[in-house]
Amino acid sequence: MITVVGGTFAHLHPGHKKLLRAAVDTGNSVVIGLTTDAYLSENKTYYGRSYSLRKRNLTRFMNTMTGDFEILPLGSKDGNTIIRPDYEAIVVSPETVPRAEHINRERIRAGLNPLKIIKIPYVLAEDLFPISSTRIINGEIDTRGRRVTTIRVSISTRNSLKETAVKSYFSTIMKNFEISRYEKYRLETEQPFGDDTIRMATDRAMAGLTDEDYSIGIESGIFYNRVNNSYMDVHYCTLIDRYGRITTGKSSGFEIPENIMGLVKQDKTISTAAEKAYGVSNVGEKDGIVGVISDGKLKRIDLIREAVRNAFIPRFNPEYYSDPE
Repeated sequence: MITVVGGTFAHLHPGHKKLLRAAVDTGNSVVIGLTTDAYLSENKTYYGRSYSLRKRNLTRFMNTMTGDFEILPLGSKDGNTIIRPDYEAIVVSPETVPRAEHINRERIRAGLNPLKIIKIPYVLAEDLFPISSTRIINGEIDTRGRRVTTIRVSISTRNSLKETAVKSYFSTIMKNFEISRYEKYRLETEQPFGDDTIRMATDRAMAGLTDEDYSIGIESGIFYNRVNNSYMDVHYCTLIDRYGRITTGKSSGFEIPENIMGLVKQDKTISTAAEKAYGVSNVGEKDGIVGVISDGKLKRIDLIREAVRNAFIPRFNPEYYSDPE
């Protein structure tokens, strides 16, 4: 039996290679439908590499895995997939799942068995967005997924500590990035409680999003704990990317001392309450109330970094991008 895979393969990047390895791993003979130059000129926004060059590169890569393959010219979206009874499976990326489903409907109408659809997740580039030929051709990433243009990040804050924390975390996962601070946002209150904390972090991120790759909003708020009738300080981070996808993360929480909460209930913020109770000014731009009460064993920057890190966690999984836009 035969497993089929199709595409342009303009630049043979890690996503393509993962797709082709999956086709070989089915144990079937592999047929690769390679879009023709005529098809590209009529249907693609980019065009440059000839059919012969793309076929040569494909052949070279396939020969490293198997000799049981054939490359056929693909002059239409469906090619010969709706008429070949010996085709058993089709390997696709998330964006081409609808095309595979269409092919199966046409095969059933033609009296043929539907193909087994094998969906392969995207491979992520350095910036945690899927690798694609379009991005490579546009000069945004290279063929290995490394970012060529600078990854632009906005953080809505007037607090240099938050900016430092974001830079510190980004440096652990990306190399070519720059952080800009957006300061024209508005806050309903200086001291949010409960779910208002999450909403205000999101409002911050939305305010700072223009044409950046990522926009970040970070807010600390007070949450009531019914277990022992106490209040906890928690940092929330909302992360919005250029495609409008939103992920959130929160830091560990800790109990706020009763003397501080007593002052907060008198319409003070955590920062002003700490200044009055402990004589520490601008505590939010230093080690935070957590640094004061822990005698420096834990600092606010650690909690901010934790919230930012947790907002990124879903984005490390390629399946996060599996649903077509």
